[in-house]
Amino acid sequence: MLDIQPVDAHAAHGAAHADSHVVAKSAVTPLFRNRSFLRLWFVAAATQVGGHMALYAMTILVFSTTRSNTAVSALLMTYMLPQVLLSPFAGVIIDRVDLRWAMIAPNAVRAALMVGLALAGVSVPILLLLNVGISLTSVTLMPAEGSMVPRVVPTDHLEMALGIFNLTFQASFAVGFAFAGPLLVVVFGPSVVLGVVAALYVAATVVCIGLPPAPPEVRPADHLRRSDAIQPIRELLDGFRAISGNLEIERPIIVQAAAAAVAGVLGVLGPALAITIGLEPSHFAVVVLPLGVGVVVGVLGLRRLRRISHRRIAEVGLMAFGALAFALAIMAAVGSVLGEFATSVLPFVIGAAFAAGAAYGMTAVSAQTALLEAMPSDARGRVFGVLASIVSAVALVASVVAGPVADHVSAPVVVAAVGLAVAAVAAWLTRRSGPRATVSESTS
Repeated sequence: MLDIQPVDAHAAHGAAHADSHVVAKSAVTPLFRNRSFLRLWFVAAATQVGGHMALYAMTILVFSTTRSNTAVSALLMTYMLPQVLLSPFAGVIIDRVDLRWAMIAPNAVRAALMVGLALAGVSVPILLLLNVGISLTSVTLMPAEGSMVPRVVPTDHLEMALGIFNLTFQASFAVGFAFAGPLLVVVFGPSVVLGVVAALYVAATVVCIGLPPAPPEVRPADHLRRSDAIQPIRELLDGFRAISGNLEIERPIIVQAAAAAVAGVLGVLGPALAITIGLEPSHFAVVVLPLGVGVVVGVLGLRRLRRISHRRIAEVGLMAFGALAFALAIMAAVGSVLGEFATSVLPFVIGAAFAAGAAYGMTAVSAQTALLEAMPSDARGRVFGVLASIVSAVALVASVVAGPVADHVSAPVVVAAVGLAVAAVAAWLTRRSGPRATVSESTS
């Protein structure tokens, strides 16, 4: 999560805010002198940016080869389904092995598989099969990186270190999917981009070797270990019970799931939309670039909206995101009618894409902040587990269904329907009750 200050009425907040920049600087300087932290940060940045570059390149490669939205849905499914099914159990593995090797081995395997992807060319079945392997090796990487941070960073610098990692995660989409990936695809082609990603994974593997050993911590007795395999399921069920009937927790989860559905559909059908406005699939970057810039601008712009509750920003932002997705679909439909003059709608598409990115950035960050404000501190892990499961499942279903449906109707129709549905959900949420009370209001 980006370091966005919560909007509340804490009396001490204003007095402490003046010292926040001093504290941040005092924490950042030692971190950047910590070689182990810098190595870990490089690994996270290289793999996350590389992953988004690879996703963009494979999307263009698959659609250019097949001209099938269903094939793009299959591509996303081969990566997302293992993540959805196996992520709850990743911690079981991570807790039992040396964290350094839990990062070295998957990165090395991913590098080899990525080389295979680069050499596979237009062989879509081989590409999908190798993509499954990459997904399987990626399941344990994020929890391993997160668990490694406290091993290399002192406790008093841990919060700042996690903030830097979260910022890197947020920025990786803009850098990989919206900037580097599209640029390199246009200049060199998808296969070369996959080769570049393989080189990033090799570099990450080499840097991991320089990390300090991090053997598993002392575990409980054997009879307790046997329950570890089902513990993630138990905690997930506990999380569902924790949010059941709690409107203030349910609302931001619904918002994030709905936003993920729109993002998933746009990711699958983006190349098809590009064709309707007279572009080649590889030139989808013309739309993705303003979208990525919009995400960054939207997140940074949140600091100017501190007097509005995060929940309200998230819901209004979701409504705008759905409406802008609908507008993009209408513009694409108009482009398909204009034929050789289809590119005349391109300036409007770029503007709508930028606005949609800004709306998405505001929605995602504000909804997660609202969720943090509403959830009990002793249930955060379980609630976030529920959040990850719901958002991943919704994005997966939307991505998988969108492709085949678009092949039978059209991409603009599907995007328009999803955009309208999500805007309607957001409007319904805003009317269910008034803005969430601030801390001072609720306790007065």
